[in-house]
Amino acid sequence: MRRILAILGDFYHPEVYLKEALEKAKNKDDYIDYIIPEDFHINLKNYHLIILGRENRIEPDKDKVWMRKDIESNIQNYILEGGKLLVWHSGLASYDPESLFVKDILRGYFKYHPEKEKVEYYGKSPKYGKDINFELFDEHYFVYCDKERTNVFLYSKSLNGESIAGWYHYYGNGRVVCITPAHNEALLNKHFLEFFKELIEWI
Repeated sequence: MRRILAILGDFYHPEVYLKEALEKAKNKDDYIDYIIPEDFHINLKNYHLIILGRENRIEPDKDKVWMRKDIESNIQNYILEGGKLLVWHSGLASYDPESLFVKDILRGYFKYHPEKEKVEYYGKSPKYGKDINFELFDEHYFVYCDKERTNVFLYSKSLNGESIAGWYHYYGNGRVVCITPAHNEALLNKHFLEFFKELIEWI
């Protein structure tokens, strides 16, 4: 059995969609603890994987954020010692681009998205190397990615252009994986869930 720690949901991304998608994609023997940022003092060594699917802002119209220096350091030590971190969609949003968390650990961040539209995702599976190709009616996330310091395995394109949509790298003895799909209702698309399930199995 693998234990997973999940921090999901924010003002624009209700936890209910993220949780439903994760429950459908996890392995049957995975056990998931869902917590709020205020409970992040728990011992991370007990977990095989941390999944972050929420932005840094506590509320969208205020400057208060939850990613404190001590939490950042706790996550860093966890990964260096062999832990896995999956950063999912809004988990890339509103974190300080100059922070240790973004600049060194994630190596990428959300920049902007247009209105929802048809978005094609394509690339190569990091687990099998097979082709990935699916479409969603989704927010097309445009991101910055330090592609010289990571491994890009997923791209996205729409009428608004193209962007990197998934990357991973080793960090100490652990691994960091970042993906941009998907938003709310699109999370339950069967093609996304197939992709997500394989990714969680690989991690």
